[in-house]
Amino acid sequence: MKPSHLAATALLATSVLALTGCFNGQKATTTTQAAMNTGNGVQTQQGPLRIENATLVVSDDEAQSATLLVRLVNEGPTPDALVYATINGEQAEIITPESEGEAATTLQPGASVSYGWESDLRIDAGVLDAPLSSYVPVELGFAEAGLSKLSVLTVPQEGYYEDVTILP
Repeated sequence: MKPSHLAATALLATSVLALTGCFNGQKATTTTQAAMNTGNGVQTQQGPLRIENATLVVSDDEAQSATLLVRLVNEGPTPDALVYATINGEQAEIITPESEGEAATTLQPGASVSYGWESDLRIDAGVLDAPLSSYVPVELGFAEAGLSKLSVLTVPQEGYYEDVTILP
């Protein structure tokens, strides 16, 4: 074998190992990206409950009221209920239709319940002291599944979100 072919073969072998290094390993960015915040629509799992598309829509008035858009899905065999919520460290108001009362927050097995978006159920922050496009801590407490802590993106009430009702 010619020396130039031998050198090319050695270079190819070492470059393959060097170029695959960006994929390999527990702390490689390709492994950790899925666990990072990716924008609006935060997802998480709390026991048998799936929390989907959590987004904070902030009003454009001076009070800067906000409502949490979120879908809760009960994948477990028993009912559960949303009993507690905070937004940015402050107690949030869980609003339900008067005719349904607290039963509205019950998640039956296999049920999917939407809050804030085309729904009478709401999770509202009276005043949100946070800049737009920032991540805000949100806690959702469930009777059986316990406390879920999220980091949720704030978005303005415009464009896609302009029809979201935000109570003062």
